[in-house]
Amino acid sequence: MRIHLPGFTSKNIFTLLGLVALFLVIILNKNVLKDCLHLLGQFRWYVVILVVIIQFLSYLMNAFFYRAILNVFSLKQISLRKLFEGALATNYVNFMVPSIGAAGAGYLSQVLSPEVNRGEAVLSQIMRLALNALSLLIMMPIGLLLIITSRQPRGSIVSESLISTAIILGVAVALFWLIDHESILRTLARKLIRNITRLYPRFHGERAIMRFLHNFYEGYRSMLQKKKQMRAPFAWSLLYVTIELLTVFVIFLGFGEIVNPGIIIIAYLIANIVSIFGGVLFSIGAFELGMAGTFITLGIAPSLALSVTVVYRSLNLLISLPPGFYYYRKYLP
Repeated sequence: MRIHLPGFTSKNIFTLLGLVALFLVIILNKNVLKDCLHLLGQFRWYVVILVVIIQFLSYLMNAFFYRAILNVFSLKQISLRKLFEGALATNYVNFMVPSIGAAGAGYLSQVLSPEVNRGEAVLSQIMRLALNALSLLIMMPIGLLLIITSRQPRGSIVSESLISTAIILGVAVALFWLIDHESILRTLARKLIRNITRLYPRFHGERAIMRFLHNFYEGYRSMLQKKKQMRAPFAWSLLYVTIELLTVFVIFLGFGEIVNPGIIIIAYLIANIVSIFGGVLFSIGAFELGMAGTFITLGIAPSLALSVTVVYRSLNLLISLPPGFYYYRKYLP
């Protein structure tokens, strides 16, 4: 499975649309933009060094996650370095090809091949997304409790958080139901193959697809039989999400502000929910607007909310995309 991506000189058109939308919001709030630029001038830039360290730690957590989940499949021969490089490359692919993680899952299977079969590699990425979501759901009540017990304005954030939780649970239950019904998924795969064959008579990928499903379900059944061993991947997911939240907290400190951690938890949760839908179309804009909007709803000044969001996402991308592009090129066949 080879994925061809443009370099940094050409962007996906939907990414451009996302940027335009974000800039329109900024331009329509000129006073906020003026205050935002003033805050950026006061940012303690030595904090950037700390953010760089924390962000690379987050990718290291992903590498440990992949090693732990592959251990569940009894595959222990992948080096931690390769898994770390794969985590960065997968992030790059997900950014360049908006697909709610599907493109990254495909590319990860390429990085781990031939030591890990395609099905188990894709399942590893699906489980990373699922356990990250579960980690956020566990933290959500903590975030709400911290906000409710403080004097921060709450607005409608409780109901919004509950709706976000319901969305995550709904998507998770639907996905689990589909995966758990192997016969249905295989039937859908055969129908897809028939439709592709009608359009492209020279298509001969049926064996490869069915072999992929066979390997996928071998890994899935292995996970169900080793539920206790799934604690380790979940622990690494929980650490990863905690580190991301810590990054946002540190950026607030860079602006000289100590913020209620509950606000950061809820903003990060809602930003991820928004990006699930917006991420199908564009890589930039959905997450940022979700995070900044939640900060403002929870009483953070608009200029500070926008500044923190812009700095967080800018550093996040600047730190991860260049090495991600390098490792993406490295693992191309």
